[in-house]
Amino acid sequence: MDKRIVIFGGPGDGSVVAEAILQAAAAGADLRIEGFLNDGMAPGEAIHGFPILGRLEDWRALDENVGFIWAMQRVGLMPERVARLEGLGIPDDRWVSLRHPTACVASTADVGIGSFIASHVTVQPSVRIGAFASLRAGVNVGHHAVVGPHAYVGPNATLCGYARLDKGACLGPNAVLLEHKALGSFAIAGIGAAVTKDVPPHAVVMGNPARRVRVIRRPIERGASAQPTNTD
Repeated sequence: MDKRIVIFGGPGDGSVVAEAILQAAAAGADLRIEGFLNDGMAPGEAIHGFPILGRLEDWRALDENVGFIWAMQRVGLMPERVARLEGLGIPDDRWVSLRHPTACVASTADVGIGSFIASHVTVQPSVRIGAFASLRAGVNVGHHAVVGPHAYVGPNATLCGYARLDKGACLGPNAVLLEHKALGSFAIAGIGAAVTKDVPPHAVVMGNPARRVRVIRRPIERGASAQPTNTD
């Protein structure tokens, strides 16, 4: 019997995740999309051809056999999105991890709950991927690298061997994180950045070599009711 999946998210990342599920099912995975939960759209509307079932809190009304996937990572809003998820109180065993059938994930990689690995991603040996991390199309994660919980790796970005993304860190499209270097919690490396030094938490770096351009300070208490408009 197919595993029924409900996607938390909107028409952007939600559609990307939905298409990955469809591709995985076509390749033989026992997965079926039930619909979406979204704070900014009404029941009766649809995303990628699948119905909106309610708001995020409505997960409690769904059958206990339905699994969930998180598609609400948003660069620049990661602290709020993490707080939103944690405030929902969803048990770990309800979350599923998803990988596109074209992804290549080493047998020794450790992949956390709720994570998403998109098309043509390469995950090298002994990598650790945390819960709710998102690796977008074409990403390359070097051996022994760590992608922390809620971290986001943009399309075609690269983590070299032993590099590390901490909680909620975002490595932008085509960016590179040098071996043994770390992007701190909720830090952001912009598009095409070449990160050659450790980046402190909440810092934003850009350029080649990457330089700090600002610091984001947006403290969010665990369980805070941040309400993103559209949850895209």
